[in-house]
Amino acid sequence: MNMTVKQKLKDRLGRAAEMAGLLRRDLRSKMVVVTFHRVNDWMEQDGITCGSAKFEAFCNFFRTHFQIVRLSEQVAGCRAGRFMGGTLSITFDDGYRDNFEVAAPILRRLGLPAAFFVTTGFLGTDYIPPWDRHLARQPGWMSWDQVRALRDQDFEIGAHTDLHVNLAAMEPSAIRTELTRCRTKFKQELGELPALFAYPFGGQENISTCSIELVREVGFQCCLGAFGGVNRSGADPFHLNRISIGGWYATPHQFALEVLLRRA
Repeated sequence: MNMTVKQKLKDRLGRAAEMAGLLRRDLRSKMVVVTFHRVNDWMEQDGITCGSAKFEAFCNFFRTHFQIVRLSEQVAGCRAGRFMGGTLSITFDDGYRDNFEVAAPILRRLGLPAAFFVTTGFLGTDYIPPWDRHLARQPGWMSWDQVRALRDQDFEIGAHTDLHVNLAAMEPSAIRTELTRCRTKFKQELGELPALFAYPFGGQENISTCSIELVREVGFQCCLGAFGGVNRSGADPFHLNRISIGGWYATPHQFALEVLLRRA
């Protein structure tokens, strides 16, 4: 993978910070949630695609510098006001098939928990979202059988709406319909309602006060964005930040430096 000058510099500074003991001291004070989308070795790495070797390198780095926990444990800790600094949870968005075929086996081998946020209307279909229409070969979606298998392997399954819509651009009645449809499919296919929720797109402009209140009202226990940032211990579970590990983060040490520079 070709790294930019800025990425190389941040990687070197991250390694220096590790040698100086700065990472160990600083990272233990922050609660971090990271998210991946696609993990495979046949697509060119981009903003939402990560190769398997890179994914495993990040997982090993997380395991060295954080206590990796289930996302629900972080949410429960925040709700109870417990100190959650030094914890990190791994999440995935959308429901790509390679989450089951590539990422989950690596996680199982390393003994790491993770949460998979699935777009219920995409599962088991051939639907091509706008951001994938330029691809000559489509990555495909998981089936409900594969999602059930992940659940049975003790991974957490969260909701990412039914059709991956921008909730901030919708009327309250449409938001409620979208969330209810998603939850109904969870109940039908998994026999349980989802507690964890992550916003489609995940930018600040995609999250509105109205949608947060409706997410809470229909029964979810948290809301997660994906526009970067770490979380203070005891953060509001309905305003949790996540850091997307995509094309920009070339190495774990570059990631660590940028986390080092962020304030909770």
